[in-house]
Parts: sequence; C-alpha cells; structure tokens
Amino acid sequence: MQLDLPDTIQMTNGGTGPYHGSLLLITSGRGARPPSIALVNPKAPHNTTVLLDNFFGRQFNSLNDIKVHPSGKLFFTDVQYGFLNHFRSEPLMPNQVYRFDPTTAAVRVVATDFAKSNGIAFTPNGKIAYIYAFDVDDQTHAFTNRRVFAYIDAGVPDGVQVDLRGNVYSGCGDGVHVWNSEGTLLGKFFVGQTSANMVFARPGRLVILAETKIFVANIDKSVQGIAPISP
Repeated sequence: MQLDLPDTIQMTNGGTGPYHGSLLLITSGRGARPPSIALVNPKAPHNTTVLLDNFFGRQFNSLNDIKVHPSGKLFFTDVQYGFLNHFRSEPLMPNQVYRFDPTTAAVRVVATDFAKSNGIAFTPNGKIAYIYAFDVDDQTHAFTNRRVFAYIDAGVPDGVQVDLRGNVYSGCGDGVHVWNSEGTLLGKFFVGQTSANMVFARPGRLVILAETKIFVANIDKSVQGIAPISP
C-alpha cells in the first residue's frame, strides 16, 4: 500500500500502531523541514496530522523510533543521524529521549547522555524501558537506574520490540536477537544481513525488516506482541 503523504512528512523512520485506529509515524526531517510525529489514517483519504515537530521552538535532530507507553504517553528517541548523513542541518540539541502527552501536548526530556540512541521499547507493564535498560518513574516517567541490558555480538542494535512474556527482540547485524528479561540470549532469527526492525503480525508470525528484504518467521502462536492502543 502506498500513502501519498504531504511534503511536511520527510524521511519516515520509525512507527507504531494501530494507535486509536491510526498509525504513528516518526520522521527524521530533511533540509529545513523539521522532524515530526505524524498521525496517519491508514484508510482513505489517508489524512495526516502532525502531532509534534519542535521542542519549545527548537527543531529536533532526527527522530528515530517511537513507542506507546501503557499510560498512553508517547516516547521517542532523537538522534543526530540526519546531520551525520548530510540531510539535516547542524544539531541544536543532544541525543535524547522524550515523552509526549497527546492529551495536553506537553513534551519533556526523560533521558539524555547517549552516544547514538536508536530503538525503544517497554516491558508489558511499562516499568522498564529498553535503550539501555532503565526503570521508569511511575509519576514523572523519567528514566532512572541506567544499566547495560545485553551484549550484541553482530553489528549494533536497531529497532526493539518486547513480547507479552517480557522477552526482548532487537534487529542486529545478522538478524534478530532475542533475550529474556534478564538479558540472557535465547536465540537468533538469523537472516545473514542487518535487520533494522521487526513486528509481530497475526499470531505465529514475526515480520523482519532487513533493510532491502522482508522476512516472515513462523513462531509459536502463544508468542505475541504487546497489544496496541484501541479507541
């Protein structure tokens, strides 16, 4: 399916959904067009609403990935990849993680001091965030108690997903790696090339996005992703 999005939506990177029946897309921006969070109707007429495109008047660097917390708040990573790849201007802010409240439009930094953060995910109860591993404050949602979660032996971790059992999946240099909640490697979906992200489809399917190829892995039907936010 091809969606004809407006010119304000440039360099789409991460996404999640369904979110109240729509898709949440996160963009890196290009040139003077700012990075943004966009809400896209997957059905005709495919109307698009930009939810956020600045932090108190400053453009973000290059938004990279986004997840919906069980509280309904949106959390997203912002990295300087656009500048490093010559399609964005010099960064105005550090690499950081933000929380956005779609109800009040309030946005705040919840974590900083990253070299190059990328994917983000939460445990099913929302108490732990994965970039490093962080505890998530129940009230402020600030990320605390930063710690190493697992070791990657091929490439670098990109997109991150968590299943209902709390197992953590990440796209790496040779496929998708899977760890339990303690950071012990359970196994790999080896595809022989860098995998940027993955998504749970219908029960028994894991779709792996390996940059120029898409793979579908048959998995046990009891293994499911975290349910989306419904109307």
